[in-house]
Amino acid sequence: MLKVALIGPGGQLGSEITAARPADVELMPLARAALDITRPGEAETVLAGLRPDVIINTAAYVKVDDAEDEPQEAFRVNALGVKNLAMAARKTGAVLVHISTDYVFDGAKKPSPYNEEDAPDPLNTYGISKHAGELYAANFTGSHYIVRLASLYGRAGASGKGGNFVYTIIDKAKKGEPMRIVDDIHMSPTSAADAAREIWRLITEERPFGLYHASNGGVCSWYEFAVKIAELAGLKADITPVAHTEYKTKARRPLWSPLESVRGIRPREWEDALKDFIGSIS
Repeated sequence: MLKVALIGPGGQLGSEITAARPADVELMPLARAALDITRPGEAETVLAGLRPDVIINTAAYVKVDDAEDEPQEAFRVNALGVKNLAMAARKTGAVLVHISTDYVFDGAKKPSPYNEEDAPDPLNTYGISKHAGELYAANFTGSHYIVRLASLYGRAGASGKGGNFVYTIIDKAKKGEPMRIVDDIHMSPTSAADAAREIWRLITEERPFGLYHASNGGVCSWYEFAVKIAELAGLKADITPVAHTEYKTKARRPLWSPLESVRGIRPREWEDALKDFIGSIS
């Protein structure tokens, strides 16, 4: 039986990974109380005792704007924490699965979706810290999967962000609140449930190690995403498209960061995934 240690089991991705666990997998969930990846030596000690075949890391610092004021914390989790896990994986012989983001791209150099062959060039501290984590995962252990996702939403919500975009739009629509949503930032909305299934496929099918993009297919703006959420939820919503410049943020964000894969990942379109998600929470 395959033994898999899951870092961050309570988040929206971690909870979906747990729900999608194959029957022949022994899953060992490790919340922060059981393993703090930022503490030097702790990952090696804990994982040496568990002896997992695979380590899945979903832990991350995800407060994009706050990272500009506290870069040390972003790097402590997103970079040095991954370094600690990579060293532990190498020492125990485990495969490391590390989750990354579309924010490693600047959104300015390519008119089509980014694939695994495109060079990262992050715009903000969060993106830089996540790219650093990718480098640690790739260079400190040979047996690894780096899985980039974008604009994630799941049933558990994102604890670091206080929910997710889908829940927010549905809640505001039900209350009849007018919304002004950015229409000039484009991405690939991704169901955490779909991402979890792709991650398990990488592991159980023993695909070649390396970097994979596993977001749902297609491209939309945040405004288009919001309109589709309200439509699929059967709600009337007052949604106005606006430029990103209407919202002043500390961190610069890529205006174009949809993902696609040239390495055999073929996820379904984002509209289909969203329809199923909204059906599951209705």
